[in-house]
Amino acid sequence: MDADSTSKPLHENLDTTFVNLWSLLRSLTQKGFIGRVHVESTDYSADVFMNGSSAPIVHEIDRAAGTETIEEAALHRLVLRARETPGTISLFEGADEAAAVPTLAPTYAKPASTASVVVEQPADRSPDVSAATVDEDRKTEAPVTPIAEPSSVFEAVIAKQLSEEIYPAGSYNDWPAILATTGELIGAIERGINASGGDFDSLFQAARVELADDYSFLDPFSQTFAYANGVASLNHQPAVSVFVSGLSEALRRTIDRVAVGERARRIRERVALEMLTVARRQIVVLERSGFQAQLDRIAGTRVI
Repeated sequence: MDADSTSKPLHENLDTTFVNLWSLLRSLTQKGFIGRVHVESTDYSADVFMNGSSAPIVHEIDRAAGTETIEEAALHRLVLRARETPGTISLFEGADEAAAVPTLAPTYAKPASTASVVVEQPADRSPDVSAATVDEDRKTEAPVTPIAEPSSVFEAVIAKQLSEEIYPAGSYNDWPAILATTGELIGAIERGINASGGDFDSLFQAARVELADDYSFLDPFSQTFAYANGVASLNHQPAVSVFVSGLSEALRRTIDRVAVGERARRIRERVALEMLTVARRQIVVLERSGFQAQLDRIAGTRVI
């Protein structure tokens, strides 16, 4: 697709080592970008077609596996691959680029290798569609492995964009939602640390004491903020930005205390994996409250 394009790239050959594809797609969605994002790596390429409103369609070619797909669900695979495999990203702007979604013919020829080509075309744009209906004989030839929650995260970002006027940046003040999500986030970190052999309660308590002068709500003796068994509560509500900043720093220090030595990277990855579950489920609240921007810093590694 990219080789045949006559459009001049808006940005070309951005290194995935330095550019986070997920963050880039999220930012483009928020800005209502219309165009195509091309990702290229060894034996793999993908085009993300964005029309500024609905969930994007992804044309994915895995040359190593001998597969070619066109579906919304491929976005999940693409983001994960871009995190693990070095490659480049190019942006092509314009309605023509966004509309140039290729169509795979049902009789798409097999490559010379013995690998089969999987042809997947979305029947509609509904969120629960993970792949197009495939004829029974083709299912026998090349079964499709379903991807868990393939595009729910990205669709949540789109929902956030469409409802941004309800909660303009900086005005989000839904404390029940913030505290519920905070409890889930701390609970995820607690599970990760305890599973790694640490004592979350004592480490978190020590971090709160250190920050008590700067963030009075964290002072354990003030009993303003409390956490236990995945539930967070507040007796007095500070500014949301102050709450997010103080708690994020406390959680970062808590993880830093246990992620030391040869096991540091493994522990951070374990904690990040626990946090990822919450990040996917509560992305709208995390974004509006400001926690989303702090997740990687808290874990000390990439969460999304």
